[in-house]
Amino acid sequence: MINYEIIEIQGKLFQIKRKFPEHRINLNIENAVTILKQHFHCDTIFKSQGLIWFANKIEDIEYEEIRDN
Repeated sequence: MINYEIIEIQGKLFQIKRKFPEHRINLNIENAVTILKQHFHCDTIFKSQGLIWFANKIEDIEYEEIRDN
């Protein structure tokens, strides 16, 4: 089982899949972000702290607790 790092950004949770130094990833080619999202199976890419972060947003769910009487 792989334990992915979970981070919170502006009240939203993200599961970090991979991190690379910025100099290793070229985002200046056409459709680079789309191609990278498909390749790493993620829905979000961040640039921060000299790294490019590949992540999936953790969706909030609404639920109602059902209690047995």
